[in-house]
Amino acid sequence: MAQPTSLQDRFYPIRTTLPSCIQFSSVGKHNFELKPQFINRLPKFYNLEPEDAYFFIREFEEVCLIMKIPQLVDDTIRLRFVPFALKDLAKKWFYSLTAGSITSWDGSIKIFLKKFYPIHKTPLITKNIMQFK
Repeated sequence: MAQPTSLQDRFYPIRTTLPSCIQFSSVGKHNFELKPQFINRLPKFYNLEPEDAYFFIREFEEVCLIMKIPQLVDDTIRLRFVPFALKDLAKKWFYSLTAGSITSWDGSIKIFLKKFYPIHKTPLITKNIMQFK
């Protein structure tokens, strides 16, 4: 006979694992390891300033260029490592994306910049450059 569940146990929600927003292409039958020293080298993105979004992407791509995993192409390496570089609200945003919504590195950059680099910043920066004296 099954043990009765206490009222206290019923108040705790069941933890479920949600699928990733990144849809990876098939990697093949090879195993690979994301080494901690690679993860520690990654720049961190906290979304403190909107201009940081472009700088983060550039720095992230530079760091990923030095990471070589024989079974993976550069774009797959970037997609594998990007969750480790996002922090705080950026990480919460990343986890809120629809499962399988990111299929390429270029697609992820577009989604990322739409969120963290507001469209109204571009005309403002252009205006500031044009009025430079």
